[in-house]
Amino acid sequence: METVPEENLFAVIKFLQAENLRRLSKTQRLEEKRVAFEDLLRLSKPIPELDDKKELAQYREEKFGNANPA
Repeated sequence: METVPEENLFAVIKFLQAENLRRLSKTQRLEEKRVAFEDLLRLSKPIPELDDKKELAQYREEKFGNANPA
């Protein structure tokens, strides 16, 4: 380090500062994404079981009334 010219040291310092800023912004973006995902999980609700045969029978009854031969 002692033999490196001052101009190069300034470039190295600027590079390290830029790298730290990039990492910090990446960390912030990841944190924002994690928080958004947790919000989605809190909003999600379980889907009730679907009884296909019952749904079909109800639809047929609504659509055709007593004309359903089944």
